[in-house]
Amino acid sequence: MKSIITVIFLLLFAAGTLGCGGRDSDGGIDNGSDSESAGTPQAYTLEDVIAKGFVVHENLSVISGQDVWDEFVEKTQDGAPCIVMLAFYYTLGDPSQYSPEYYEEIKDDYPLLFTQLLRYDGDAFTLAWSEDEDKYSYTYKYLKRFEETKPPASARFTYRVWYALVDDAKVTGEQLQWGLASSQLGDYIDHQVVYSKYTYK
Repeated sequence: MKSIITVIFLLLFAAGTLGCGGRDSDGGIDNGSDSESAGTPQAYTLEDVIAKGFVVHENLSVISGQDVWDEFVEKTQDGAPCIVMLAFYYTLGDPSQYSPEYYEEIKDDYPLLFTQLLRYDGDAFTLAWSEDEDKYSYTYKYLKRFEETKPPASARFTYRVWYALVDDAKVTGEQLQWGLASSQLGDYIDHQVVYSKYTYK
């Protein structure tokens, strides 16, 4: 698992982590009720989550479910309780990015697919997921949109839009990114990235 987390972190570093009425309760937009089925971990494939209306990321960038995400954001801005299902699909990509030994160590673990449930109750946002027997749930006050229009020259993208769950309405994307990169105690700002879309070179 440590190797998997390391590769996902490297992907993040190289790039820069329902129904408010009427879609499939497994994904898409939901009415915001406490649906047990929405949060139940299942062995999905990439094709499954696309078909079920999840907001699907492949290697950190959205590839399916943009309309679902837009609807979710619109509903939350109106104060309407909603649920959206998120999926994050990771592949190893070009083997030359890794040492031969490391590639052999991790290659059988990929592709990977993680799913999360994002709920808005009209007042706050809760992100929940399961890993093996462990369940995680984090609540934040705000869902904020950020843009990166002038990435470093070394970046593989020219533009990025992303959303993060935060507790500070005034926090900036630059502050969040600095906190991730800094080794100084106290610089990190608690947040969860729930959506990102890249325009690549």
